[in-house]
Amino acid sequence: MKKLFIGIILLLLCEPLFAEPVNLEVKVDRDKITIGDKIKYEVIVEYDNGVEIEPYTAGKNLGEFEIKDYKIEVPQKIKSGRLISRAIYTIATFTTGEFTIPGLKIKYKDLDKQEKEISSNEIKIKVESVKPGPNDKDDIRPLAGPAEIKGALPAWVFVVFILLIAGIAVFVYLKKKKEKEEKPALPPAPAEEIARDALSALKEAKLIEKGLIKEYYIRLSDIIRTYIENKYRIFAMDRTTWELFQEMRSKRIERSHVDKINYFFEDCDMVKFAKYTPIQKEIEEAYKKAEEIVDMTTPKIIS
Repeated sequence: MKKLFIGIILLLLCEPLFAEPVNLEVKVDRDKITIGDKIKYEVIVEYDNGVEIEPYTAGKNLGEFEIKDYKIEVPQKIKSGRLISRAIYTIATFTTGEFTIPGLKIKYKDLDKQEKEISSNEIKIKVESVKPGPNDKDDIRPLAGPAEIKGALPAWVFVVFILLIAGIAVFVYLKKKKEKEEKPALPPAPAEEIARDALSALKEAKLIEKGLIKEYYIRLSDIIRTYIENKYRIFAMDRTTWELFQEMRSKRIERSHVDKINYFFEDCDMVKFAKYTPIQKEIEEAYKKAEEIVDMTTPKIIS
């Protein structure tokens, strides 16, 4: 009996030695919602001090759900000495049915610098249509007859008004056309030329050497957003990364290009909004990715 007791104590003491260096948990606050409802999708990563977690974005693959808002907390140290980080996404969908949020995969380097990967479980969510209220009726009411408008103006008044508006519009159009003909505009520089000049200027500003990492990523992100506006004629500066991703997809831009641009902006968002501090290698890779985006979307000239 004494030996058994000692064995149990030793087993409990040795348990942390066999614990995984990284634990990953994903969960939602509800698994049954009504269409349009917002739910919380939470990612919790607990890992040993010294383990290097590669940057990840859970919002890249949420199935039928869209991200409405998100919050990424700064990693905190807990009593056991391990670190814990949380990312909370507010998601929603406007389609009914039973859906699955795929498992999340995170890559990391353990204390021996060995590259490994950990996966989470899938999450199933049932989305139902909006149920009728107690005051809703099943029958369809007949259409109301045309309302009688008393004291209406004569028809000729509306005709004169429309002709007047049309005349003003023609006058303004001809005036602007004449101004353009008198002052020919210089041809604008190609979008890729503007972007490359801006990237070179950013490098010469040496913001990283001055410790202005967040400012560097803001300018880097804005350069590519401006490039996308000039290149594809879509508004990019005042949209969230998710909104811009959806807009680029609707423009039928090559999917591989859209994905690469989206991943680039998500990495920038980690530094801009989540207070993530990248290492020197990640900073260099971010600049290289910006150059690659410009290069891959620039038409190749065949000589």
